[in-house]
Amino acid sequence: MNITYVFDGPLPDTGADTEQVLNTVAALARRGMALTLLVPAATSGPADADRIREYYHVTGPFTVERLQWHYHGLRLFEKWSHALRAARHPAVASADLAYTRNLPSAWALLRAGRRVVYEHFRPWGDQYPPLQPFLRAVLRHHNMAGAIFHSELARQSYLRLGVPEERLLVAHNGWEPSRMEPRLTQSEARERLGLPGDRFTVVYTGRMNARKGLDVLLAGARQAPEMNFVLVGSQGEGPVEAEARGLTNVRVVPWQRTADLGPWLYAADVLAIPPSLEPLTQHGNTVLPIKLFLYLAAGRALLAPEAPDTAELLTDGVNAALVPAGDAGKMVEKLRTLHHDSGRRDALAAGALATAASLTWDQRAERIDTFLASRLTAQPARPAHPDPWSVPAWLAETWRWLLGRKTA
Repeated sequence: MNITYVFDGPLPDTGADTEQVLNTVAALARRGMALTLLVPAATSGPADADRIREYYHVTGPFTVERLQWHYHGLRLFEKWSHALRAARHPAVASADLAYTRNLPSAWALLRAGRRVVYEHFRPWGDQYPPLQPFLRAVLRHHNMAGAIFHSELARQSYLRLGVPEERLLVAHNGWEPSRMEPRLTQSEARERLGLPGDRFTVVYTGRMNARKGLDVLLAGARQAPEMNFVLVGSQGEGPVEAEARGLTNVRVVPWQRTADLGPWLYAADVLAIPPSLEPLTQHGNTVLPIKLFLYLAAGRALLAPEAPDTAELLTDGVNAALVPAGDAGKMVEKLRTLHHDSGRRDALAAGALATAASLTWDQRAERIDTFLASRLTAQPARPAHPDPWSVPAWLAETWRWLLGRKTA
């Protein structure tokens, strides 16, 4: 199968979206697919794929083509320009499928007569109701071979729009086993990183901004001075860094490549996803965060919010300690319980490893490969009947959304 993956961001980059794209492309290439990655750049032409593989620490025989930026710096025009021109690129014309996670690209590729696979993590229609007619036009198009979502939460939002069920696949993101080597004991990791060996330590990795719910984590740090909190992922001075400076039990660490995160994860007593629903419900930029998969693979106790997306993989007391979103006090209570009960920490760590066992990037690529093979030979999908979507309901939902934005 010959696939061209159209992505509208430059490479390499520190964004989690690029990490997800490169691991997906590399894993599909390892399955024997012919993969070309088409990205914007300062000039058009072949790119140094080896450099990109080295940056992301991935393996797989994919190639990279560049398409010169137009309207550089004007992001909306930039995205649409790349989408419209990518649809006419020779690498797309010669492919069996065009694969993208960008809606403008999906629309342009379909308009150009290409068979398309769309992948994303957002339940766009739920988050932005005005988009629903556009989403229906894209996802129900006769050349839309299939759509892949990172959570059941997202898949349900497209079923609600009347997209045929057989066209939709849930494929959770993954982790790469080689990046977790060598596996370190907690004491080995702390010695390597210069962390105290005898302090209960909570580790967070990822972007350092309020949108990630770090305000709740810092509030917990104030209430639990006996614990160390290590925040890995700073890319400069911001509100989180400024607030953390006033807390003696918080250490801020610069951003690390995914390949270098292992020791920080192994040094933890608990790995934390901040117990906040804001990244999911208010900002919409995080659904089953990609860090979760490395956390599970690290074999450490995991703390996370009670949330509809993480509920797909995490069960309280089995592979994670779940706490009510936004409640720093309950979070500290749970952390103190884990602090004083090493047996419970060990049980959660074992549960996390068991969950991670079926979530590697290669296993994900196998599921996608099987899905795409079936979609290419399937009869045209028939939309759901009766159609669960209607114009009056859409207008009412859009009006409520607009009123909510005005009062927010």
